[in-house]
Amino acid sequence: MITHSVAALGLAGAALSPAFAGNVQTTTISVTTGDLDLGTVKGQKTLDARVEKAVRSVCRTTSVTTGSRVMSQEARACLAKARSDARQQVAVLLSDERRGG
Repeated sequence: MITHSVAALGLAGAALSPAFAGNVQTTTISVTTGDLDLGTVKGQKTLDARVEKAVRSVCRTTSVTTGSRVMSQEARACLAKARSDARQQVAVLLSDERRGG
């Protein structure tokens, strides 16, 4: 099974906790793609779902914060950065797949 490091990669640690404000933490999650046929729409949609799950996990938006359903500005910034990074990595992965790599 092939594992590509594809999601949510250089994220601001301030999104994780006010205690880390000023410090930057980088979190990486690997998204498994070896079982997917990225040449198909189904495979690409499955990859998109895995990447989104990883992005939310890295930015810690999968856990409920008591008292509010509204995401903090830091969490929204983390999600935007992680999604942007992941989109770039997925584009490279799909390009490689199209070339037979």
